[in-house]
Amino acid sequence: MPSDPVISRRGASLLGIAGILLIAATLRLPVGALSPLADQISVDIPLSAAALGVLGMMPPIGFALSGLIAPLVARRVGLETTLLLAVVIMILGHVARALAGGYLVLVLGSFIVLLGAGFGNVLMPSAVKRFAPHALGPMTAAYAMIMAVGSAVPPTLAVPLAEEIDWRFSLGSWAILVTAALVPWVLLAVRGARRRARDRAADPDAAILEPDPHRFATLARSRTVWGITIPFTISSISAYVTFALLPVILQDVAGVTATEAGSLLAVFAITGLPLAFLAPVLTARLRTPTVILAASMALFLVGYGGLLLAPQPLVLLWVVLIGLGQVTFPMCLTLMSLRTRSSQSAASVSGFVQTIGYAVAAIAPLALGALHELTGSWAPSLTILIVLAALTIVAMPMLAARGIVEDEVRARAR
Repeated sequence: MPSDPVISRRGASLLGIAGILLIAATLRLPVGALSPLADQISVDIPLSAAALGVLGMMPPIGFALSGLIAPLVARRVGLETTLLLAVVIMILGHVARALAGGYLVLVLGSFIVLLGAGFGNVLMPSAVKRFAPHALGPMTAAYAMIMAVGSAVPPTLAVPLAEEIDWRFSLGSWAILVTAALVPWVLLAVRGARRRARDRAADPDAAILEPDPHRFATLARSRTVWGITIPFTISSISAYVTFALLPVILQDVAGVTATEAGSLLAVFAITGLPLAFLAPVLTARLRTPTVILAASMALFLVGYGGLLLAPQPLVLLWVVLIGLGQVTFPMCLTLMSLRTRSSQSAASVSGFVQTIGYAVAAIAPLALGALHELTGSWAPSLTILIVLAALTIVAMPMLAARGIVEDEVRARAR
């Protein structure tokens, strides 16, 4: 990248790193900020169980749509401008939710803020690839760790803020934190707008994945892309099913109280913190991530198998093992950067993987919940989760070959 008269290359890298960390702190805020306030919101906006269910589906739906849209927008206006747009969209969504006078506006505001967060999710591997190309593992670890911490903050503070002031202030206050991420991305967007044409000319690999109606079909030719997509999807299903259904499952199969089930869900969430730091660094150092995939599969199999066959007295162990099985999520984020040659390609791969992963994860809790209603037992649902975990083995040979996405796409095109 040639020198810039206003911001040097080193200055741009530092701004980019700061921007990545700041935006990472905002990406999970919309997910956990609303549900703890359901009782307070219901006083002004009636929320039935079905209404809450629709709101609960917004995160994976918003993230899946972002996977389709964000890479195309980034191609049109540049990575930096698109991430700036993501921050602005999140601010507008937080404010819209806080000012909502009715249910439809609450849903619309939730969709807007989650769409912005989804843009950030999709483009973070691309941003790491561009601004920290020589520290992909540590940088991915840093932002994944911050995202994990960010997911725990709203559930902790949302109710106290609502009780101290009101639920509208609690929902809207997160817009203030998101605003802090504006500064670096405004500066970088101005710089990127001046130099986007030269960046494209200097990045010949980007042309392989030019956006067109066949973009997904093009990426689907890559074994590596599917090797990332499969464990990402399994991890996403596990995460959304756990947050939506685990407390009920534990009360039914293990006989724990509602309070104990909530504490066990918190244990599941906390387990992800060290994984968010360790997995990217380990992925970057290993020749292939086969060991991580095998470990994840074994952890899921034992964890879900334990809940199915012997839920008591080791219920805490089973929950911890399921939480540790989520190690493939930060692994996949790292591979999106490691197994591509350009930031543009990383964005396209991230979009492909997250669209499929979150689209499937969106319907998984509903499907498994309906299966329970139909059968009167959680055994079929837990069996399905065990089978899905076993499918991780399919991804192992795909990623063991150490393929690069652009090379695979080019070879298949020939």
